[in-house]
Amino acid sequence: MSEVPQKVLHVIDSLDLGGAQTFLLELVKNLDRGRYLPEVACMHGRGVYAEAFEKEGITVHSLSAGKFPPTYIPNFWRLMRSEKYGILHFHLFGANLCAKPLAILAGHQAIIVHDQCNDASREKNPILMMADAFWNHCSNHVIAVSESTRRYLIDREDLPEDMVTMISNGIDAEEFRSATDSDKQMARRSLGIPADAFVLGGVGRLVPQKNFKTFLNVAALIGAKNSEVIFIIAGTGHQQEELKSMAVALGLGNHVRFLGHVKDRISLYHALDVLLMTSDFEGTPMSLLEAMSSGVPVVAHAVDGIAEVCTDGVDALLSPRGDTDGLVDAVKYLLADNEIRLKLSANARKTILDRYDIRKLVQKIEAVYEDVLHEQSN
Repeated sequence: MSEVPQKVLHVIDSLDLGGAQTFLLELVKNLDRGRYLPEVACMHGRGVYAEAFEKEGITVHSLSAGKFPPTYIPNFWRLMRSEKYGILHFHLFGANLCAKPLAILAGHQAIIVHDQCNDASREKNPILMMADAFWNHCSNHVIAVSESTRRYLIDREDLPEDMVTMISNGIDAEEFRSATDSDKQMARRSLGIPADAFVLGGVGRLVPQKNFKTFLNVAALIGAKNSEVIFIIAGTGHQQEELKSMAVALGLGNHVRFLGHVKDRISLYHALDVLLMTSDFEGTPMSLLEAMSSGVPVVAHAVDGIAEVCTDGVDALLSPRGDTDGLVDAVKYLLADNEIRLKLSANARKTILDRYDIRKLVQKIEAVYEDVLHEQSN
């Protein structure tokens, strides 16, 4: 590979709240700047993460003010053609279906796809599935964040096995660490949460995939009988008002708090006693990794990437998808047994340190870059 650093353009739907955006920030922060010079292009708007990228010295290109009109298409074409990017790295469905085909048609020699999840929209729409598969086949390499995502691409989109590499998401375990008593008190004070409450949280976009309706049903079954338990939901999304109305209908006005976007995620996890994940499907969710690294016990549906990260009874408590009673029983178990909470906390932290350190995972992505660039130079 050339000794001159390669410019890498990361293209993503938006820089709004989401696990893909969180991981991308960690990725560009840890890339070897002596070899790769990252920039980010978001297809519409700037989003809550743009400032964080710029603080890391990353140039952010906003390709249009909004989704409509789709001026991001000609603007991406101009950006791609005017700059000498050695690698184009695409993230999320919109960028893959709208911007990536332009890069392929332009004959760009190094196109990487990052697939974060077995997105249900592909299953529900055969045309989307065919389009995604077609353009993936025309790319140089695909990174899947979990083995279930990798198998999905190979089995459902018929991608060659050697074209898809599984590299999980990762985090900075030095940044996300277990809370001291002082950390917990400060975190709760900043959120207006009683210091002696048992706090069970949900973190993520308020969209159907995350299934916060089940989260609220669990809250109703537990909170109605235990006034010391507080449920908090951190995140934004189009279901926000619907979920707030549901909480009121379930009589959870005094038990559930909607925090919206929480900028200080480290402090957020310090405030929690348990993270409850009710998603219907996942890749490798960043909130799961962040909570485990922070020593927060996790109760979750055993879906896709969650089941690949966690071992039931060792570093998390898992129940089958759709088993609300199983989630309720697990939360009650943790409410009653501090020793099991301590055990899960210690084991979860160990899992992250052993397998999900961001620096090791970025090195694997850099190896993919090297392989693709080497192939194109021959």
